[in-house]
Amino acid sequence: MKTRNQIVMVLLALFVFALMIKAVAAVPGGPNSITVEKSETGDLSNIGAKQINAEAGNVTQLTINASILTTSWQGYYGNITGIITLIDGSGNTMYDWTSGTSFSPVGEIYAGNSSVTSWSDVVCVNLNGDGVPGQDGVNATVLEDYYGMSSTDTDGISETFQGTNDITIGTTTLNSCPATNTYVNNASQSTKFNETLLTENATGTVIFATQVENDETGYDGSPWDFQMIVGENGAAGTTPYYFYVELV
Repeated sequence: MKTRNQIVMVLLALFVFALMIKAVAAVPGGPNSITVEKSETGDLSNIGAKQINAEAGNVTQLTINASILTTSWQGYYGNITGIITLIDGSGNTMYDWTSGTSFSPVGEIYAGNSSVTSWSDVVCVNLNGDGVPGQDGVNATVLEDYYGMSSTDTDGISETFQGTNDITIGTTTLNSCPATNTYVNNASQSTKFNETLLTENATGTVIFATQVENDETGYDGSPWDFQMIVGENGAAGTTPYYFYVELV
């Protein structure tokens, strides 16, 4: 027969186990706040003209290299600040661990073109799927139509997400999702700042998910915790995005 202390210990163990299950089963949630530090676009008009001398009687072949700004993508980058906290179901804080510079987040940042209603219904985008929400979800054609892209665009969906990545949302792992990596030190790479293309199957919400780093060298040589690109139809104005975080 169990003593009272043994019963208390068993109940305490079950309580701790329940808390662990709840923590493990957590899904992405909204951040406390987002601050826009700055937003800028490149200026290609300051590239000077190049001189070629014409000579009578000559027929000259030229190869001209030029850049144009994308009208289909927006970039985000920055750092994550925060605290580790112990709160109850009503949001009352029992204890906080102030982060300062010691906060080292690991996880993902998600940006959806609509709010996500069910994270358990989030799947990898099937670029070659039937495009019907609730079946294979959105595909490359649906996404390119939505963002005003052409199937032949160099900066289209399939041309951008040419790799694959596995991603875990809560306790669910999605395998071989379309993925890409944003640049480091102004050059392409394949190990940091991985970005994955997801969708909420029933609603067709498009979700761009980026892996959180910790003060890793980013596209401009500066240390950042994250960087990502999201689709944007430049001919149709701005696109609202809903940001979620899942940090451990």
